[in-house]
Amino acid sequence: MKRSKALATAMLLCWLYSRAAQGATVVFFDDAQIATPVASGVTWDTISSNGYLFTYTRDKLFTGGIGPDPIGRTVRVPWPEGVEAQAVTTPPPGVTDYKARLTLQRVDGDVFDLTAFTAKLLANTAGAGANIEIMPKLQGEDGFNDPLYFNASGYYGSSFSYDTTPNYLGSTALLKGFDEYVITLYVDYALTALTLEGAIVLLSGDFDGNGRVDGADFLVWQRGESPGGPVASDLAIWQANFGAATPLVAVSAAVPEPSALLLLALAWITLGLTKAKRLA
Repeated sequence: MKRSKALATAMLLCWLYSRAAQGATVVFFDDAQIATPVASGVTWDTISSNGYLFTYTRDKLFTGGIGPDPIGRTVRVPWPEGVEAQAVTTPPPGVTDYKARLTLQRVDGDVFDLTAFTAKLLANTAGAGANIEIMPKLQGEDGFNDPLYFNASGYYGSSFSYDTTPNYLGSTALLKGFDEYVITLYVDYALTALTLEGAIVLLSGDFDGNGRVDGADFLVWQRGESPGGPVASDLAIWQANFGAATPLVAVSAAVPEPSALLLLALAWITLGLTKAKRLA
């Protein structure tokens, strides 16, 4: 009885902590952030990191003019230096232009804010001029009649940084409360800094925090990566929720780093159960 009460109390604390984490900030990019491949197409790839999905265009059909076989183009800004989007030979499905395109979403489909970003040009735009266009979306619908524009006129290697500060060249102040952001430019570019804000959502049994309950979570439990080592109640939670996933998570073979928040939650559970066992 005391053991069940301790578990219930611990789970309540986890829930309260997750609610208090509204507005949690994730700042990309650094070496500690693991990118997990999620899906891949002829002209695009999707990766997951720290609760967010990055879908970006890749010019995989580029032949280089040396024959009929596609060889693709070199990626000049690999993760974790940033995320590179390339202008494409053939548009992705449902797209009518050839622009370099990057789409941001959460793995759970919830809304979030795009607070700040830095974009690096991978081609010259100074002659014709250029603007990075960002269209926010909510449940598949455009947030505005026209995208927001951010000046990006410069030369290869130039960087442009924007945040919520009022700026006639562009401001992210309106990029709040949407579940998708589509960022385009007519030439190759890379995001080399990015700040996103949104609620932290915990999925019971998702010990590695990647948005699904699977075998990778069992390995986290088995390795005892929570105070007190493997706890039987944690295993029971994993078994009860095996196969569950947040809405936008796809199948992936890679195992990302354990979520610090999840480990903290498990610590609460472990400490509560240990105390209850001593008192029993």
